[in-house]
Amino acid sequence: MDKVKKLLNTIFLIDIAQGMALTLKTFFSKPVTRQYPKVKRKPFPGSRGLHAMRRDETGTREKCIGCGLCEAVCPAKAITVVTTEGADHEKLVNAYELDLLRCVFCGFCVDACPVSAILMTPEFELACYDRKDAFYTKDRLVEVGDKFMGGKAVKKS
Repeated sequence: MDKVKKLLNTIFLIDIAQGMALTLKTFFSKPVTRQYPKVKRKPFPGSRGLHAMRRDETGTREKCIGCGLCEAVCPAKAITVVTTEGADHEKLVNAYELDLLRCVFCGFCVDACPVSAILMTPEFELACYDRKDAFYTKDRLVEVGDKFMGGKAVKKS
């Protein structure tokens, strides 16, 4: 039955007719043009933009514990976490680097973090003129988090 249907679609050019009907339907409608710098689109709920790092409940230091799960789960290998062992055998995060040029904004790092230290903001305007501006260190990510959350520590939800 599927072969007969496929053959009839091929003979009578049904797919092409459907495409032409869609083109004719939208051909006479008014085009939508946004003047980008003046009129900006609002980010929709659930949009994934610039990464940010949360502070702990005291608000004095970042929430990242240096487990490295975000680095392990990143499909583009855009995250690098460097840790050392502290005095009480706890992990200290020496460096956390994110390369936005490699990042595919999939959100796996956010999902993998056991303490919800990293999040994605709705900020999607990430144009930069210099390559080094696309590299985010731990301090820059915390600054973005402070800006996005108003300097407040956010508990894990």
